[in-house]
Amino acid sequence: MNYITTQYAHALELLEDLVKQDPPVQTDLVVCSTKEEFLTQILPLLHAQSDELRQPSRHPEDGDGSETDETRPSGAGHIFLAQPLHLLHASRFIKLVFTPTITALHGYLAVHKPKPASFYPTSSSSDGQLVILNLLNLHHGTSEFTLQGLSQTFATAVSAAHRTNQQLRLVECRDISDPSNPNRGSALWRAEVPLLNASIKIGDGGAAWGRRTISAMKVASRWFNVQRRIQRDKESEDISYCHEIADSEDEMLI
Repeated sequence: MNYITTQYAHALELLEDLVKQDPPVQTDLVVCSTKEEFLTQILPLLHAQSDELRQPSRHPEDGDGSETDETRPSGAGHIFLAQPLHLLHASRFIKLVFTPTITALHGYLAVHKPKPASFYPTSSSSDGQLVILNLLNLHHGTSEFTLQGLSQTFATAVSAAHRTNQQLRLVECRDISDPSNPNRGSALWRAEVPLLNASIKIGDGGAAWGRRTISAMKVASRWFNVQRRIQRDKESEDISYCHEIADSEDEMLI
């Protein structure tokens, strides 16, 4: 199955879930940015949590609300800071790839081939999953942010996952430096895109049709289900899925 996962606000949350998979799942994580840009979305959040751990703790029983020199236990921090051995083990199952341009993304997906199952000591699945981070944001603001351009990329990604027998997941995360930006994160799926690239010339008779728009989610609904929420409590494995169905008129367009 192919999914659009909307549960993650920040890229760090996605990474956390990937390394916590038990048993580990072979994962190819394709990041639609440069390595430097990706790290700017990860490191500040980790540094913030590290600083919180260094802050002195308060003891209400002291009565005066004074601070002591005690700090929180190291195990209370983020898994990336507190469990290096687990992180080292989990990283053996995750392949990280950076595709900062649409051309680079298409090129990688065209030749995508996961590592052989024998490379992984143990895994819940020999095929694993292909996760693409911020694919939609990569297209936003370009001439490919259209029904035509997005359809080509979605189809290429689905073909790559089908060829390698992997589950495909698309994830859009917010910019930590501008969390309210409507052009980042899951909100971008609600953006309206034109049917055709503006550079394509059409006659007067088709001008009105060419100016029509459709939501990015409607375009993606041809290939993807929407994974709006995943139960994080390990005692409950219930997963809620919601598939947004395109209107009949829009269905004809995609």
